[in-house]
Amino acid sequence: MLKTKIITIALLFFHLLSFGQKKISEISKEGYLQDFDFIVKLIKNQHPNPFRFITESDFDKKTKAIRVNLVKNPTLENFYLSNPLSLINDSHSDLIPDATLFDELTRNSTFFPLITDVYDNRVFVNQYATDIPSGAEILKVNNVKVKDILEQIPNKVDGDVQASTQKNFSQYISFIFPKAKEFTIEYTENKNQTPKTIQLKAINYNRFYYNTDKTILPFDTLSASSGISGYQLDNDTFIVSIKSFSLSEEYAYQILNNLFTLIKEKNIKNLIIDIRNNNGGSLSNIPLFYSFISNEKSFKNIYKYATKVVTINVKENLVDENNRLANASDIISSDNFMKQRFDKNETDNFYYGNNRLDEYYVENYPQDKTAFTGKVALLINNNTVSAATYFAYMFQLNKRGQIIGQETRSCSNFTTAAWFLNYKLPNTESIIALPRSEVFFNTIANKDNHCRGVIPEHTITADEYQKGLQTYQDAELNLALKVIKQ
Repeated sequence: MLKTKIITIALLFFHLLSFGQKKISEISKEGYLQDFDFIVKLIKNQHPNPFRFITESDFDKKTKAIRVNLVKNPTLENFYLSNPLSLINDSHSDLIPDATLFDELTRNSTFFPLITDVYDNRVFVNQYATDIPSGAEILKVNNVKVKDILEQIPNKVDGDVQASTQKNFSQYISFIFPKAKEFTIEYTENKNQTPKTIQLKAINYNRFYYNTDKTILPFDTLSASSGISGYQLDNDTFIVSIKSFSLSEEYAYQILNNLFTLIKEKNIKNLIIDIRNNNGGSLSNIPLFYSFISNEKSFKNIYKYATKVVTINVKENLVDENNRLANASDIISSDNFMKQRFDKNETDNFYYGNNRLDEYYVENYPQDKTAFTGKVALLINNNTVSAATYFAYMFQLNKRGQIIGQETRSCSNFTTAAWFLNYKLPNTESIIALPRSEVFFNTIANKDNHCRGVIPEHTITADEYQKGLQTYQDAELNLALKVIKQ
């Protein structure tokens, strides 16, 4: 969604959290290390498949190096940056800081004065600004190269996915220089221009948050707030933007039915589906949405749950949906749920979901009566994740049309977006969210130790992305229009 893209951490921090009275000064070095070590324990003993993309020995080596950095600089900001979850390349394993501690942190820290966007490992000013031209590329901050800064930001990607756009540069540069009075910024308006340097004063969090409302991208804020929206682009082209698959089936069907009835009435020839910045939702919703663009009277909707860990092995610090410590009854109930719905396959030691698991599962899904059967293009990007990737996968599998944009942040053949276990760390009071299962977009658990997201056939360059910012144009949408009319 809009704020999630611009200031991801801040909004995630303020939901499903308790409001304890602990202060940052009360957290000792040992406290940070204790929480860090507990995260490592969780990964090894509770994640459904932690070493799919990294060997345990490599994980141990990299974890040791990160821990050494935390020992040298035991601060709350560095604890957030020193996150071992990023090492296993699972975009759904998450660290959600405590709201009260984060509020104290933001009140006593300074922030980077510009909102930025990352595209293809380059950083651009995504703000209507006066000090630096909108769309200018930032090359260095405080004499540190942007490339080196981006490498410090933990990845939230699956497998080998290349997705630099998901990195929140402005937020993390503020964490890297939390007490800066000013920032020395080297930038250029285009790659052929001699770089310029400017010094800008740091700002407080209130101003930083306010700046997020002055961004240029994304242009479509209506669908970001409503979930689905659509409008006519020209005489024969319509766009439907879908920013969430978490909507109720009843609401989603009503909106989609209205839109596709309108598309049919207007005799539209070309349709663009935009799922950029879509953070997913319910897998059972995906075939419903796809049924409105299916060319076939019915299509295959196949996904399979699998996990290596069917029970709760780590019980300490486990919290329920109300953020209260889980009791023995909660744990027994959760374990029984999994045991009744997963059967072990002795040949590969995976537990596979059985028929009890998903009552909404329909393998041969029917085309909707108002389905559009003309030309369709799909827009995706690095923030197309989770169930949204399943939609892109289904679109690609059925050869429904051309895909434009960037690689999705989730793997093209599976995701870990199922149920979650939440643990509250005792010192930083952060919440660790771990998935309980992998979900494969077929009937067999994929054993590959590599994966990529859905990769588009057409993409814009970073220079074209920059030009779009500078001219207030959606360069990816313009490319989609060009492709679909060819």
